[in-house]
Amino acid sequence: MHAFVQRPAAPGPDRRRAVRPARARAPALPPGHRQAPPPLPGRRREHHRRRFDPSAHRLRRREPADLAPAAPRGGGQSIEDKLRGTAARFHFRSTWGAGPDDLLDTLVDASPDILHFAGHGGTNGALLLQTADGGAHPVAPAALAKLIAARPWRPRLVVLNCCYSAILANALRPHVDAVVGMRGEVPDEAARQFAVQLYRALAQRDSLATAFDTARAALMVHNLAADHLPQLTVRSDVDPHRYRLF
Repeated sequence: MHAFVQRPAAPGPDRRRAVRPARARAPALPPGHRQAPPPLPGRRREHHRRRFDPSAHRLRRREPADLAPAAPRGGGQSIEDKLRGTAARFHFRSTWGAGPDDLLDTLVDASPDILHFAGHGGTNGALLLQTADGGAHPVAPAALAKLIAARPWRPRLVVLNCCYSAILANALRPHVDAVVGMRGEVPDEAARQFAVQLYRALAQRDSLATAFDTARAALMVHNLAADHLPQLTVRSDVDPHRYRLF
C-alpha cells in the first residue's frame, strides 16, 4: 500500500524583534584554566526542529495511502523516485499484499487525501485484495462505495490502477471529488507509466485534467497501446480543468 499526502507548508519565520535579557558575564577563571567549549548549536537546533515541527505532527494525522493488493504493478517505487525531483508534496505509505483489514486501517486511521490501488480487478468491477493465505478477496463496488461514504474524512482523489476498474470508479463518483479507473485489462508497464506521469504532473500543480491528459500522452510516447484505457470521472460539481490538489 503506497500512500501520498499533502505536506502542509512550513511556517514562515517570525520577523518580530524579540527583546533579549542581558547576558550575565562569566566569572573570571584562574590562570592556567580554560573554559569548556559550548555545545554544537547546529545539532541542538536540528533536534529541536525535528521534535517540534508542526508539519510533521500533522502528517501523522493525514497520510494519503496507496493500496497494492497483489503485485507491484502500480510502480510505487518509480513514483517515489520521480517525485523526489519535485517539491515533495506527496508522502507515501505503502502496504504490499493488502487485505480487507489493511483497507479498513487505511481509510479509518490514515484518512488519506489520495487513495491509490495498484493490483488486480475483476471483470465485474470488484477490487481483488489478498487473503492471509495468498488467495483473492474480492470487494464489490457497492461495498467500497459504502465504506468511503461512511467516513467523515473522505479521499479527494481515488486512482484505481487495476484492470476493469471503470465500473468501480462510477460507483465511487458521488462520494469523492474525482476517480481514475481503467476500462479494460491494462498491462503492467502501462499501469506503471501512467501512475508515474499522473502524480508528477499533479505535484507540479497541474490541473487534474492536464495531469490526466499528460499521463495518457506518456503512454503513447512510450509506444504503449493503452492510452484509451484510463478514464477520469468527476463529481457533478467538480471542474477537472480548474481542480488542483495543491
